[in-house]
Amino acid sequence: MSNNNNNNRASIYGGLGSVGKIFGAPLLDVVMNQKSKTTSLNSSSSATNSTTEEINIPLFLHNGFKYIIQHGLGIEGIFRIAGTKDKVKQLQMQLDKGENIDYEASKVDPVDLADLMKIYFRELPDCLLQSDQYDHFISLLTLDRLGQIQKLRELVSSLRPENREMLKQLIWFLGRIAVNSTTNKMSEENLGLVWGPNLLWKGGKAVSTTDMMELMAGAGKIKLIVTLLIEEQEHVFSNLNATITKGEMKVSFINKIVGNKKTCQGISIIEDGESKSIWTADSAGIIKVFNADNYVTEREWDSNLGRIHTMTSIRDHAWIASSQSVSLWNKAGNLVKEFPGFHVSLTPVYSHGEYRVWAGTDQKITIFSSNTLEIVQTISIPGQFIVSITEIFGESNQVWVGATGGQIIIFDKTTGEEIRKLNTPAKRNITCLTFHKYMDKGKVWAGSEDKLIFVIDPFDDYSIVQTVSHPDLLLINTLKSISKSVWSCSRDSSIRIWDSNSFELLGSLDDYHTDAVIDAILTYNNRKMRWEFWTASFDKSVCIWSVSSELLSQPPPPLLNV
Repeated sequence: MSNNNNNNRASIYGGLGSVGKIFGAPLLDVVMNQKSKTTSLNSSSSATNSTTEEINIPLFLHNGFKYIIQHGLGIEGIFRIAGTKDKVKQLQMQLDKGENIDYEASKVDPVDLADLMKIYFRELPDCLLQSDQYDHFISLLTLDRLGQIQKLRELVSSLRPENREMLKQLIWFLGRIAVNSTTNKMSEENLGLVWGPNLLWKGGKAVSTTDMMELMAGAGKIKLIVTLLIEEQEHVFSNLNATITKGEMKVSFINKIVGNKKTCQGISIIEDGESKSIWTADSAGIIKVFNADNYVTEREWDSNLGRIHTMTSIRDHAWIASSQSVSLWNKAGNLVKEFPGFHVSLTPVYSHGEYRVWAGTDQKITIFSSNTLEIVQTISIPGQFIVSITEIFGESNQVWVGATGGQIIIFDKTTGEEIRKLNTPAKRNITCLTFHKYMDKGKVWAGSEDKLIFVIDPFDDYSIVQTVSHPDLLLINTLKSISKSVWSCSRDSSIRIWDSNSFELLGSLDDYHTDAVIDAILTYNNRKMRWEFWTASFDKSVCIWSVSSELLSQPPPPLLNV
C-alpha cells in the first residue's frame, strides 16, 4: 500500500495529531507515529544502522510479546488472571505519555503486561478483526474444518494491512503461550475464551454494546473463531515466523517450552527407524521427553540419579553422566545399566566397528562399549579434570579432550594412547570442543571459561589459527558445527553464529533464553520438513529455531547425536 493511501486512511481516523497517544488511538496512527519517530532518530544519528528491524506493530506490544515469552510462559492462567489494577493503569499512562518502558529494568510483572495488552485491543476505535466483518466471521462456523480454514484465509486477507499484520503477530504469540498449556493451563480454547471479546465485536466499541443478549450469544462463537485462528495459524497466515538472515542461513524462532523445575543440563536426540524424540535432563535428575515433530511433552520422570551433568545418545539409547554414575536408558525410559562413578563429560566416538562412549571425570577417562555395555578401557590422566571431549572425523583417528588450565590432550581413538598435549592461552577450563569441516580437512573449535574460542589445525602443526572473542562473550558452554558456520552458546544467554572461514561474527539470535544456554542439538523435523536447532538453558526451558541452508538439504542418518 502506498504512503499516500496510508495518510488518507489516517486522516479518516483523526489524523496523526495524537503524538504519543496509544490507547484508544487507531492502530494505523500508532504505527505511523512510531515509524516517524524512528526515521527522525535514524536521520539525526551520525551512523545509521541499516540492519535495524522494521517493526509494523506498536512497539510496546512487539517488546511485550518477547518479554512474556522470556518470563511469563510458565505462569498458570496468564491472560486469564487479572493484573494489579494500579500498576496496569500506571503502565498505560506511561505509554500514552510517549514513554518507552524497559520491562526488564522495571521488573514489570508479566501478568500486569498481559492485562494491559487486552485493554489495548479492547480500547481500539474498531475491533482488530473489524466489526464490518463480524457476520462473515460468525458465518464461517457453519462450514467444515477445511472450509473454515479457507474462509479464514480469505477474511484475514481482506483486513486492513495494519490489522492483518497485527493479527498475525498476536496469533503467533498466543501460539507460543498455548504450546506451554501443560504448565500454564492456557490452551488454544482457553486463550480463545479470554481473547475473543477483545478482538471481535459487532458495531461500535465493545464497552458501549447495549444489546447484552446478542453479545452473550455471540461470545461462544467468537471464542471458537479465535481458537481456530490459533490452532490453524500455519494454514491461515503466510510467512508466520519472522526470518533473520545469518550469512547464507535463514533462521526463525519457533517456540520456547518451559516447565522444568531445575536448570537444564543436557539435550539429546533419541531415535529409531520409526520415531524420534528429544530428551532433556535437569540438575535435579528429572528427564523430560518431547515429541520431535510437534513439541508435545510425552512424559517425564525422576531418574533418581542425583545431579545430572550432561547427556548424549547413540541411536535409541540415552547415556547420562551424573554425580553418582554413567547410566544407559532405552527409548521407553527404562534404566538399562548403571556404572557407578562421578563423570561430567560424554561423547560418542566411532572405533573398533562400533560407537563407544568416552566419559570424562577427575584424572581419568572411562570408555564404554555400546554393544557389550561394558567398560573397555580406562585412561589415567593424573592432575587433570576432564571437562569436554570431541571426536576428530577423518584420517586423523583422534579424540581431543579439554581439561583444566587451558590444556587440550589428544588421544589415538583406537588405542587410547596419548598423542600430545596442547597448551592454549586460556588460564581456566576448556569447556567445550567441536570439529568443524567445510571445504577443507577441518578445524577444531575450542571454547573456554576465559571467554575465548580457539580455532586449531588438528592435522598439520596443531597451531592456533585464530582466537575468536567478543566484548559480551562469557563462558562458552557448547559449540555446534552447522553448515558453513559454528554456533556458540554461552553463559550470557546468547547464541552467536561465527563464519568458519573468516571467523567473523555473522550475528546473534534473539535472547529468548534468560540464563546460560548449556547445550544444543540440530535435528530434522520430519513432519514440518525443516531443520531445527534446539537449545537447553539454565532458565529451565528449551528453545527451538528453524534453520534453512542449501548445505542442510538432507537429514542425517538416524545414528547418533553428537
